[in-house]
Amino acid sequence: MSRRGWLMLGGLFVLGGGGAVACASGDGKAERDLREVNTDVEPLQRRFGAIGRLSDPHWLGYNPNDSGREWIPDQDPRIRVVGVARLPAGAVASIVAKPPHAFEPSVLSHPPEELAEFLPEDAAWVGSVRYDKLITGSRYIGRFHLSPTTDHVYFDTVNPEIVTSTPSVQ
Repeated sequence: MSRRGWLMLGGLFVLGGGGAVACASGDGKAERDLREVNTDVEPLQRRFGAIGRLSDPHWLGYNPNDSGREWIPDQDPRIRVVGVARLPAGAVASIVAKPPHAFEPSVLSHPPEELAEFLPEDAAWVGSVRYDKLITGSRYIGRFHLSPTTDHVYFDTVNPEIVTSTPSVQ
């Protein structure tokens, strides 16, 4: 199995990412496109449950360092999980209003072009390092940008884990 197939099983399959077969390897075996936009909410809800009830997700899960040319898989792949999802009406305003989080205007850092069409045009993004630490439990790298105007969350994480000790922030 190629490196891409291994990462799918070792990273994205574990995350629950699915998708249609997009290409074939040199040996004729089908491989999934690692940059295919996923819409499955369950893997995100398990990892980012402290944010609240997510809906209408569009996300990618891939190893940004994978060229697909190596035959030996990374021993420690860094799976980037990045995307956008919606929260219930008013949920983002409720989160942002909590003083301890200290939200400030933020800019999305390098959103993948595959997600461009799913980013709300009228979003006014805010972010908070304190809020990021609350969601990640300081166990993995993650940035969470919220838009009170559209009730969206944009997330950009590396190897997100299920953090069970984080209290709900809603």
